[in-house]
Amino acid sequence: MRQLKLIVFDWDGTLMDSEAAIVAAISQSYRDEGMVAPAYQAVRATIGLSLLEAIQRLSPDLDHAVCEKLVSGYRRNYTARLKLPALFPAVRETLTELRETGYQMAVATGKSQMGLKRAIDGTGLQEYFVTTRTADICEPKPSPMMLQEIMDELDLGPDEAIMIGDTEYDLAMAKAAGTRHAGVSWGTHPVSRLLTFAPAFVLNTFCELPNELSRLG
Repeated sequence: MRQLKLIVFDWDGTLMDSEAAIVAAISQSYRDEGMVAPAYQAVRATIGLSLLEAIQRLSPDLDHAVCEKLVSGYRRNYTARLKLPALFPAVRETLTELRETGYQMAVATGKSQMGLKRAIDGTGLQEYFVTTRTADICEPKPSPMMLQEIMDELDLGPDEAIMIGDTEYDLAMAKAAGTRHAGVSWGTHPVSRLLTFAPAFVLNTFCELPNELSRLG
């Protein structure tokens, strides 16, 4: 019997190619407040954290109230986009294959509940995920709380789950929760940063995932 039963995915940078949209929305939120936007690469490096923590890392000297305004501005700017960013190639087809194989799938993300719902509904992926956790209802990554709550809800243990993500925050969360973890090469953090967490594998294309999981057992 296959031991691995649950696959938990990060969203931004793992399933959805949303980097440019996120950076643009954060940068615009700064400009809306009459402030100079941080550099692209600085904003990019915070993707995967909760919005508030991202702003606090980008601008550690700002008052909490101003940080909250920037978070609100980000949400307003991101929601105002006419189109959602695209999924990465082969995501839908691969999720279908994984579901048909019998895996349960979930999402653990730095997005808000509202933001994740909009993304899942907008891409038509509702049927694939049995549960989700977001940074506004759980301690954000790299805390293990999201994974722990998902496993508790599904009555599964750490040896039955794997976390797939594009940042060290995803892999650090998984390591803290005691689950297996794997990276993707197309996201925010370079593979060299992911390798420091000894991932089970690093995907170069999403469609490699079923074969990599089958090797894990």
